[in-house]
Amino acid sequence: MNKDLITLFQRVESKVMQVTGIKQLFHTNQEEAVDARTILIYILSEKGVTDTQIAELSGLTRQGVNKLKNSVRFRKRKFSFISDLQQIRNEL
Repeated sequence: MNKDLITLFQRVESKVMQVTGIKQLFHTNQEEAVDARTILIYILSEKGVTDTQIAELSGLTRQGVNKLKNSVRFRKRKFSFISDLQQIRNEL
């Protein structure tokens, strides 16, 4: 795995956890954690990271990554999701 890719993943993951206040992104199905995972995946995708690479870095399946990425259009209806996404983008 590319060292720059790992660094990018860790930087974005850290910022998502900081802004959302979620301590555990990957081992819970609480709505806030799922939103935070979705933001992480969406931002990494915007930066050109593939679904397969995100799956390797996060421990999710490629299909799971794709499902979360495709759910963004529905999650954008929530004010908290939009504001967290914008704040994270601005701070990265």
